[in-house]
Amino acid sequence: MKTTKKIFAAFLAVMMIALMIPFSASAAETNTLTLNGKAGYTFTLYKVATVNTTTGEYTDITTGLETVLTTKATDGVDTAALLTACNGLTLTGGTDYAYAADETTKTISDLADGVYYLKVKSAPSGTNVTSVTNSVFALPYYTGTAWVNEVTVNAASKISDGTPTVTKKFTNLPNGTASAYEFIGNEVSFTLTGSVVGSTTEKAKSYQFVDTMCEGLEYKELKSVNLVKADGTKKDITTSVTYAKTGTTDNSFTLAIAPTVLADNDFYNYASVEAVYTAKLGEKAVIGGAGNPNKVDLKYINSYDQESTIEGNEVKVFTFDLSVVKVDANNTATKLSGAGFTLYTDSTCNTVATNGTEVFTSNDDDNKGIATFKGLKPGTYYLKETTAPAGYNLNATVYTIAIGADGSVTSNGAGVNGPVQVGDTPLLTPNTGGMGTMIFTIGGAALIACAGVLFLIVRKKKTAK
Repeated sequence: MKTTKKIFAAFLAVMMIALMIPFSASAAETNTLTLNGKAGYTFTLYKVATVNTTTGEYTDITTGLETVLTTKATDGVDTAALLTACNGLTLTGGTDYAYAADETTKTISDLADGVYYLKVKSAPSGTNVTSVTNSVFALPYYTGTAWVNEVTVNAASKISDGTPTVTKKFTNLPNGTASAYEFIGNEVSFTLTGSVVGSTTEKAKSYQFVDTMCEGLEYKELKSVNLVKADGTKKDITTSVTYAKTGTTDNSFTLAIAPTVLADNDFYNYASVEAVYTAKLGEKAVIGGAGNPNKVDLKYINSYDQESTIEGNEVKVFTFDLSVVKVDANNTATKLSGAGFTLYTDSTCNTVATNGTEVFTSNDDDNKGIATFKGLKPGTYYLKETTAPAGYNLNATVYTIAIGADGSVTSNGAGVNGPVQVGDTPLLTPNTGGMGTMIFTIGGAALIACAGVLFLIVRKKKTAK
């Protein structure tokens, strides 16, 4: 009998151990998080409380969440209230999960039993984040009948973003026009347009246009800065924008919007920022086909303190020279200094062209005979010699000059490769003591002699009487 009792007791012990194994295995099951993130983003995972799967109690609750996590895990929790409370905390010690440019999903295993808060930490450079909803979840979580040790969080679906743009155009020309032509000394107007970045919940901390302008262009004046809605409605913020020169070897500058404007919710009711400014085409302007380039970028700091730069387009301002060479018409290889020319915009030569005032040919050996009108727009001009070189006739021809958009030149319809040639012939004047003078001298002497003879004849007759 005793032996039977011992055998039965041993059997019961074995059975109890066998029954305990599934529960122990269940309690030791690994927690797994499948995190569907977004390429280029970084997320931070914070554990804000511990869950006891035996009692359903929350322990190790993060300060500030005690009033939210008051019920047991098996009774459920107000996730909206928990998320709001977590968003209001400054948390430290979380684990970062960065997603590569081609990565969207991570599997995270061996997470301790607890309540977790998942927060977006950063966005890819150049991304305009307009809306983010962070996440809270428990792992494991209780279904009402059992604990589940796996959870999937679709964080990517809770992010709204886009790519901002920035463009530069000539104010009075159509969008997409990349070239303009101007006289040296005249002003050019530019319009910069950049997307509004951020939102009322993801406010930008800095916003500025970075304008890279060559030496040939000199900044003159900021005309206006407006916030623009999709329907064209504008709000003037010119007085809240600061100009600062940044270039040391060029004329680059920034236009920065004041932080107070960015902090105002109204800023995010607009679609774009539009700035208009003028620049002068100066004496350092590049002449010819290389042009005078300038471009704009958009630089901003988002709500995560990340600085991004969006590259904009480049436009060019072109200006050209017109060269004239004065030559001897009988020998065009002979260049003549001292001639003067004037350039007109009308065929009657009444209106002088900008930069077309009288220019005299050079005495310099390397450029002898050459006069240059510097910094002209393409168009049709009329060239006339207004001062002749010493000892030469004035050429009365009016030359029709056409300057093309590529700087090419035609004179009276013919293509010109080099300076426009204007020829003169020498003045032909009688020499002193020549034949012309001799005739008058002989004639005068003969008249005097005849007068003398007549005088003697008359006197002789008077005497004879």
